[in-house]
Amino acid sequence: MTESNPNNSCPKCGGEMHNTGKTTFTGEVWREYTCRSCGNIVDVNEGKALWQILHDDAMKTKQNQNDQ
Repeated sequence: MTESNPNNSCPKCGGEMHNTGKTTFTGEVWREYTCRSCGNIVDVNEGKALWQILHDDAMKTKQNQNDQ
């Protein structure tokens, strides 16, 4: 799940964490994991979203073309 907790165990009770959501609207990949045992929710930022990387690269290319 995360670098500090790679085995998908709940940091609160040790139960198994399950992916219950994902969002990329901020330009970053955020995943939500929920423990079915205790209900603990952990949000994990997995870095830049692919669409954001592609958008940024397209903007750089466009800017470079305009500068020439």
